[in-house]
Amino acid sequence: MAMTMRFCPKCGNLMVLRTVGNSYIFYCMRCGYRMEVSKDSVMLKRSISFEKHLEKREEVAVGIPPGAIFAESIVCPRCRKNGVYYWRKQASSAESSDTIAKVYKCASCGYMWTELE
Repeated sequence: MAMTMRFCPKCGNLMVLRTVGNSYIFYCMRCGYRMEVSKDSVMLKRSISFEKHLEKREEVAVGIPPGAIFAESIVCPRCRKNGVYYWRKQASSAESSDTIAKVYKCASCGYMWTELE
């Protein structure tokens, strides 16, 4: 007698295997129906466990390039909170191609501003 799964004859729900003393029963969790397992049947117990491995990732702010630097001492002109990211980029200028712009982005409110160097 193979005992892989049993369905309740009353309601059709999948029955679970329970231990009662030294014997086993199939039990319906919906209607409470019980079906005893005969002592001469062979039972196999299989246990499966799953582990979820979480990959540790650095939190990346949206719109900030990978080389950006976080500065706690700089204050945002809009929200007046400390903590902004900044990075440098080539600014397009009609006068000179050597103009470097320093771009700031507030970590709190997301406000961005630029200063020419």
